[in-house]
Amino acid sequence: MKKIFTRIAMFFACIVFAGCGAANGDRSVTDKILEVGEYVQALQADENAFLLDVRRADEYAQGYIPGATLLDVTDAESFAQGIEKLDKEKTIYIYCRSGRRSRMAAQQLTAKGFNVVDLKGGYNAWKEYTNK
Repeated sequence: MKKIFTRIAMFFACIVFAGCGAANGDRSVTDKILEVGEYVQALQADENAFLLDVRRADEYAQGYIPGATLLDVTDAESFAQGIEKLDKEKTIYIYCRSGRRSRMAAQQLTAKGFNVVDLKGGYNAWKEYTNK
């Protein structure tokens, strides 16, 4: 009986801790977080990919990954409306400048049932990678 109680208690503790991690911005909420080389390869190989830039318009105007669609995560209302129009059958390849905002956006997208791949290091990492 004690073993069963211990297992049940551990199960609920895992659920509580997993939930708290997601609420605090834990990157584990995304399906995948890839280093830039892996991200580029996965994006190119995925025929079902949708590339999403979640930075501000002024940042996007200074440079972006070719093929990216802009949807500013800091504009909460516009972002919420924009993700409602996205195709859940597509894999969302997401990025921001360095990773913080894409983590925020990934939480919202995964909560809505999207498959999300995040770029570790964001656009800064991509720029460095492509300038080699």
